Amino acid sequence: MASSSKITPSSPRLASLLSDVERGNVKIPVFQREYIWSDEQIISLLDSIYRGYPVGSLLMWSTREELKHERNVGGFSLPVTPEDYPVNYILDGQQRLTTLYGVFHSDENTADAELADRFNVCYIPDDDTFAHHLAAGGKDKIHLNTILDTTKLLVELPKYNDEQKAKIAKLTEAFKDYEFPIVTIRERTNKEVCSIFQRINSSGTPLSNLELLTAWTWSDQFDLRREIESLLDNLKDKGYEEIDQPLLMRMLASLTCGTIDSDDLVDVNPDALVAGMELLKKAISAAVDFLEGQLKIKNVVFLPFPIMLIPIVNFYASIPKPNAGQLKQIKKWFWQCSLTLRYKAGTNRLVLEDLGKIKKIAQGDLPFDNAHPSVKSDLFGSTWRINSTAAKAALCLLAQLRPKSFLTGSEVDLGSVLSSYNARQFHHIYPKAYLAEKGVSFHRANVISNICFLAASENNAISDKNPEDYFKDIPDAQKIEIFEAALIPDEAKNGDLPFDDFIRLRTEKLISVGQKLIDTGSL
Repeated sequence: MASSSKITPSSPRLASLLSDVERGNVKIPVFQREYIWSDEQIISLLDSIYRGYPVGSLLMWSTREELKHERNVGGFSLPVTPEDYPVNYILDGQQRLTTLYGVFHSDENTADAELADRFNVCYIPDDDTFAHHLAAGGKDKIHLNTILDTTKLLVELPKYNDEQKAKIAKLTEAFKDYEFPIVTIRERTNKEVCSIFQRINSSGTPLSNLELLTAWTWSDQFDLRREIESLLDNLKDKGYEEIDQPLLMRMLASLTCGTIDSDDLVDVNPDALVAGMELLKKAISAAVDFLEGQLKIKNVVFLPFPIMLIPIVNFYASIPKPNAGQLKQIKKWFWQCSLTLRYKAGTNRLVLEDLGKIKKIAQGDLPFDNAHPSVKSDLFGSTWRINSTAAKAALCLLAQLRPKSFLTGSEVDLGSVLSSYNARQFHHIYPKAYLAEKGVSFHRANVISNICFLAASENNAISDKNPEDYFKDIPDAQKIEIFEAALIPDEAKNGDLPFDDFIRLRTEKLISVGQKLIDTGSL
């Protein structure tokens, strides 16, 4: 168990705490969020302190790590001080500390006049309340930016009667002597601090280690958080908006420290992290192009497992311009992983194992020629649920066949179908309602082997028709091609095959095609 001395509670007076900020003993890292408090929250904090109510503790990190930090608080410039370490960085409580510093310095020079005006709060002695200076009206008031500075206060006091002076004296003592609870983390590793940091909740928004990493690597030329946000925007433009920040951080970890745990990034040299981010941007762009161009996958939601992106990104990071043989290897890996549902259990271990094999591709080896897995036996007999891993694997397979429209013979626009992932773009070949009339239960009817791609307009036109009827509407000249692209068995071309026989034969075709993809990487 960690020594309790590594987490130290203290309760300095508010005046002392604000003095520490001004002297540079307490710093705000650049990763902290912008000021977001409302005017009501400002008044509420001040009133709570005045009345001696608890307002929550601040969390500080005392470290010799030099984090990039703000040179001002709430727009108010701080004096230049020697960079003595260790110093205390505020990890949680920035909004409260910024509020208090701003309120008691609101008359000073600022880079944010609008925010400084919001901090210009007054105390109204006759009402014993706080108000923004513009809301105090003609009532007697004292600006809080004067009460902790004796010189300013002595100039103001003659304006008030004895009763008002007594209340102002009480006000001044309440703020000066308020003991602000602080918890300081000391002698903790970067990873331990990261773990603590991730568990903090500020204003209802969980913090992540991205913010801490941003501070360690920040410069005028590089802001990790901004780089991640920009990359997410670029991916959204490509239709891959489902990729999220945690997944990108795991990709970055795989490229910089050989793991897929983003917590490990805290031990990476900042220069290596910057280089890793540049590599990630190039590799993920190539990975998306591969999925769209080579595998017809237009949206990350179609990947059976989103984490499959990590091996693909590593492939393109190590082989920016793969040759035909290397592309064949990554395709074989893709189908072996997808159609066996490889990452359904023990995911992290298996991903790391695959990353090791992908490194061998760059060295000229053929690691995925050595494995001969089989399509998961019950994959296509699984219940059709649009978000299931089995359904996604099957849809990736069907996309390789360039499916055709049943009623026109034109190629289905996978760019539309696979980008929206709309349930109306998929069709039960033997419609569920039709089967229900034949006594086939919903569970038996709703299996992956009964699903094909279909444009929404055709889905509406076919609706719940008997396949024996709507198969007649398929253009005769293109029927063979249409059925081959949808893997409809030859025996079912008239639509009169009993459902169980249809499912058995179509499952065999799906397995056969799937096995070919596993064995060769393509059709």
